[in-house]
Amino acid sequence: MNRIKPILALCAAAALACVSMLAGCASDEPKPEDGVKADIAAQLDPVKNLDENAVNDLVETIQAANDLETYGIVAQDYIRSMLAGFDYSVKDVAMSEDGTSATATVAITCKSFSDASLKASEKALELAQSGAMAEMSMDEMNKSMGSVMMEAMDETATKTTDCTFDYALEEGAWKVVGGIDSGLYGAFFA
Repeated sequence: MNRIKPILALCAAAALACVSMLAGCASDEPKPEDGVKADIAAQLDPVKNLDENAVNDLVETIQAANDLETYGIVAQDYIRSMLAGFDYSVKDVAMSEDGTSATATVAITCKSFSDASLKASEKALELAQSGAMAEMSMDEMNKSMGSVMMEAMDETATKTTDCTFDYALEEGAWKVVGGIDSGLYGAFFA
């Protein structure tokens, strides 16, 4: 009887090892939502990590829409301040029944342009009420306003907003419908 216990224990250990290996094999199988999560990471990680190409793309976009140099603002510095604290986490990926579409809910943590603009307006009003601008040239006023804008962005706290992104399966790859920018726009202006 003493010989049976070690054999039973060995059999139990072997069975447990087999179950663990099978479970390990099953967990290595990619899930459809993994493709959606991978696309989100591919698009948002460069922003989160302040990748040079991502920053430069944003700089070009902002410079095309604004003349920051007039205000003495270095576009790269403004973008880096704007993206300070940027983060995201995928909260959920809901797959359609037919497996050809999905909706991802992503918590985006970033600074709000709305909050930064409000803060800049308050600072500009303080500057105007101080009388300091009365003796300034137009160039000096522009530079002062640029300083106010940079200070406001630097001081703006991040907040987290849930954004949804619709995905479609196209030729075996998950593609965000309409681009990821529209969802990010909502977070940056929340």
